[in-house]
Amino acid sequence: MARYVVGGKGAATAATADHAIAGIWNPSTSKRIKVLEVHAFLITAVAVEVVLRRTTARGTAGSTITPTSVNEMEQIANPPSGFLLDLAAYTVQPTLAGTTNDLHGAQIPAAIGAGIMWVMSGEGLEIPAGAGIALTSRVAAAAQARVNFVVED
Repeated sequence: MARYVVGGKGAATAATADHAIAGIWNPSTSKRIKVLEVHAFLITAVAVEVVLRRTTARGTAGSTITPTSVNEMEQIANPPSGFLLDLAAYTVQPTLAGTTNDLHGAQIPAAIGAGIMWVMSGEGLEIPAGAGIALTSRVAAAAQARVNFVVED
């Protein structure tokens, strides 16, 4: 499996609880991917509780980054799954799996540059075909962040 690093700067979310800041979507019909790391650093000084949640429907992001061989560690191949990085502000929120099923969570203080780095233990966080994960704001705060994901595909 190859490793890809993909990141971007999202627009501020609405000041509504559980709005997505960014997400990884696996559009493949047969291929699983693994998220190995998630990084998020605030662009605006707003206190926010961020949580990582599984998604069952993609939603409509304000912008999307399609990784290519440029994002691959050895710069050899495009991701076989065709996975995508979606950034806020979403016009239609992704469908979150469950109401409180957090995979990871952290409180980020109101300081530009404050953030989190999650390194998934073991083999990484598997995302099956036709599913995803979203980094969301658990509280009603207009969060804007620079995000990076390390994905094995």
